[in-house]
Amino acid sequence: MALTDQQYYENSTNWGENQYVKLDDIINNFYLFYVGDNKVIDSVDRYDIIFHAKRGLQELHYDALKDVRALELDLPDNLQIQLPKDFVSLVRLSWVDDQGRFHPMIVNNDSAIVTAYLQDNEYNILFDSNGVALQADSITDINIANASVYERAGIDEDVVHNRYGIDPSRANTNGTYRIDKRLGVLRFSSNVEGKTIVIEYVTDGLAHVEDADIKVNKLAEDYLYKYISSQILNTKYGVQEYIVRRLKNEVFAALKNLKIRMMNLNPADLVQSARGRGKWIK
Repeated sequence: MALTDQQYYENSTNWGENQYVKLDDIINNFYLFYVGDNKVIDSVDRYDIIFHAKRGLQELHYDALKDVRALELDLPDNLQIQLPKDFVSLVRLSWVDDQGRFHPMIVNNDSAIVTAYLQDNEYNILFDSNGVALQADSITDINIANASVYERAGIDEDVVHNRYGIDPSRANTNGTYRIDKRLGVLRFSSNVEGKTIVIEYVTDGLAHVEDADIKVNKLAEDYLYKYISSQILNTKYGVQEYIVRRLKNEVFAALKNLKIRMMNLNPADLVQSARGRGKWIK
């Protein structure tokens, strides 16, 4: 039942809901209109539809929808932050200044997050009573934390006011970070100690969400129907090859149309951007 204006505006959980359709509704609609007698898909188990619907939604989030989220955290004294629970891939890491401006950091490719083992005087690894190697503080981490901002940028501090010998790929004084997806942590250089960090990352739209709460942008609804059909017929025995190929082409076309729609090109914004081309460079 449609909401009245009063019901919509008085309940903040309703705001913007018209952009989305529930994944459960897409699965029910698919079963109703795409499966049955005199249809290409005569029969299919519901769990097959659910699986392919979720996989299609994940691919959409990676490619077209680009569900980028931002998380703000204060950096603790150990210069380490856990990855967000729904993290898939990193977009940007920044720290925030007093004016709310972002200062993007760069990745430290000169070292890795390592595991250090305790050793005796003869350099033999030490173990506990269960035969597990004892771990120690990493010298790599300690040295990186103590390095100056100029050393991390590849600049000789004796000629800090010159630009001789600088490595452009490391010419950034906003700080550096390292990421360890296996351990699920981000580690930062010491010059961002005590700052507020903003993590911008891509999520798959499914993690830590109940199935009944999963939503899909309405612009992606047609693509998802075609994707589910294509994947089901691609694994179904006895389906003619031209039908599978036709559906794959439809999926490709639907994804292309979705990307164009999601670009949300505004003529006024394009005109404003084009005005910058008339600026004289002296």
